[in-house]
Amino acid sequence: MPGTFRPKGAPSRKEQNREADDRRGSASKRGYNHRWSKARDTHLRRSPLCIGCEAIGRTQAATVVDHVDPHHGDSAKFWDTSMWQSCCKWHHDSVKQQLEAMYAAGRIPLSELWLNSETAQRIATGLLG
Repeated sequence: MPGTFRPKGAPSRKEQNREADDRRGSASKRGYNHRWSKARDTHLRRSPLCIGCEAIGRTQAATVVDHVDPHHGDSAKFWDTSMWQSCCKWHHDSVKQQLEAMYAAGRIPLSELWLNSETAQRIATGLLG
């Protein structure tokens, strides 16, 4: 199998990822510390199922606590528990990423970032085929 074309001098994907991580800071610098771990565990005990899966008629354990409103380092948004949602890794890594791109482009309102929103349900069912 031929390799991926990369112009001479261009950084590799691994180097690009490392540079992106350096720019955004470590997980602990972004607030994901022991306090977060305890709060996350409490949230998942109270809301153990993925709300995105439930919205499309599936039952899946939640493993991620997602910040509905991307906090971008804002401590008030980070700790606003009314804007946390329990979800599975698939919903977080696929559906939510598409929703956030749409939100950033001004195509959907904040309310559609919930994984049980109409937009999220359309994306999820489309991805599942």
